[in-house]
Amino acid sequence: MAATNRRSATSPLIGLQILGLTVALIALAYEVRVGALVTTADPVVLGWFADHRSEWVTGPAIAITDAGGPVGTVLMAVVLGALLSRRARSLVPGLILIGTVGVAAAASTVTKAVVGRSRPPIVSQVLLETDHSFPSGHVTGAMVLFTMVAVILGYGSPAARRGLLLVAAFTVTVVVAVTRLYLGEHWLTDVIGGILLGGLAALIGSELYGIWMRRASDRLHSVVEVDPRHAVGATEAATTGRAA
Repeated sequence: MAATNRRSATSPLIGLQILGLTVALIALAYEVRVGALVTTADPVVLGWFADHRSEWVTGPAIAITDAGGPVGTVLMAVVLGALLSRRARSLVPGLILIGTVGVAAAASTVTKAVVGRSRPPIVSQVLLETDHSFPSGHVTGAMVLFTMVAVILGYGSPAARRGLLLVAAFTVTVVVAVTRLYLGEHWLTDVIGGILLGGLAALIGSELYGIWMRRASDRLHSVVEVDPRHAVGATEAATTGRAA
């Protein structure tokens, strides 16, 4: 009953978080499309990074941005999804991870087409890119991929460990965002949009994973009630994400 009460209290909170991120993303997209005040800092930030480039930073920045591109993100999602599914002895965690990353990538592509924002001037770019700019696909992919991995790995763990995993995921995302700004491929509001979109997708994916885990835990508890000899194995499965 306590678990049921926690679930009923959590669902509205998740709904409010999803609504909040959705509203924030739509509002930012509109402001970017009409060139409102929110974009004022974009050229300033672009110019600052362009003025502070150096050879020893440019090489690693290119390597990071190449690894975090669409192909690299898909490959990482597949590999990490396979590892998480093996850990859980179920295909579900991998499918949720890969599906969430794929949906986020598709949403990013659609949003780019709808907003139709131009990239920074070619003269400012280290790597030439001419497609639409908002939101950053690299940042969207990094945010959703690493946040989902953190959520899946941390599920059922103490709050401190979950917090550390999420901080690590966000740190990686910020590094990717900074490389996109440093290389002149995006405006500041583009990477903010990527964080919002990736966070929204990760929030939805995390809720789906939580639903699956709770249902798996309920099934395991049912088995324990029928045959208490399975109590130890069921407890281990529930705490490590194994829902076999």
